[in-house]
Amino acid sequence: MKPLSVQALERIGKNWDFGKSTRNGHLQHIKGFANFVSKRFALEDIRNLKPNHVQAYVQDMKEKQLNNGTICNRMTAVRDLAKVIGKANIVDRDNKNYGVARGSRQKPVIANQVEINRIRQALVERANSGDRVAMMCHAAAELRDAFGLRAKESLMSSKLVETAHGVALRIEGAKGGRVRDLRISNDKQLRAVQLVAQVSQALGSVTGRIIPPELNLEKAYNAQRTLWRELGGSKSTASHMHAARHATAQEMHTAGYSTGEIMAWLGHGEDRSPFCYIPK
Repeated sequence: MKPLSVQALERIGKNWDFGKSTRNGHLQHIKGFANFVSKRFALEDIRNLKPNHVQAYVQDMKEKQLNNGTICNRMTAVRDLAKVIGKANIVDRDNKNYGVARGSRQKPVIANQVEINRIRQALVERANSGDRVAMMCHAAAELRDAFGLRAKESLMSSKLVETAHGVALRIEGAKGGRVRDLRISNDKQLRAVQLVAQVSQALGSVTGRIIPPELNLEKAYNAQRTLWRELGGSKSTASHMHAARHATAQEMHTAGYSTGEIMAWLGHGEDRSPFCYIPK
């Protein structure tokens, strides 16, 4: 029989919804878990995984003094493996039940809207002069401002779908490959999706996305990050690309949306606190 790690990787396959670095890390976590179970329990068939294997893995990580964020990331891989072998119930859905909880990985940011608007205007000027990367980045920035998207999501999201509540933008590129539909409910959001369609057409995109055909996703993501920094966007001035997500969460909180609604809009799971975005 094949080594347990090989069985695990064959079962999980390659999830192309992840970015390259995230995907590789995810596969390494799965391989690491399988190797641990093989060595500790001499398990020969990945289909025979049991809850005690998972509990022992968590305990081993604690004994090695891995931080909670690392353990939570590795547990995501374990859950995915358990799911593909048809045994999702062997892993508890809540890491807290293993005595592990992910701390807030970021603090609320009060976006420097003046600086962000300056950067966006610079993008408009470059885009109007025919700079194809700037055209992409301009449309992406408008999406982030209108919907509170992540940087990768702002490059990949372009499809409109009909929902029971009206027309929505389908958000792609989220962590874990989770797709969500965000209803278009105001003029700013409408203008943003219209710009995406215009830029996609002007760049000759056959996918409807704003990524120029000469760039793949990785190169487009890196080009976006480089240009935004070149124009002055940074964490130190609260003008980085992620600032728009904080602003969106804060606006929704002020408007009376529930914490569940805010986190669902941003594409987070139930175990993530909104106060990483909203000042207490």
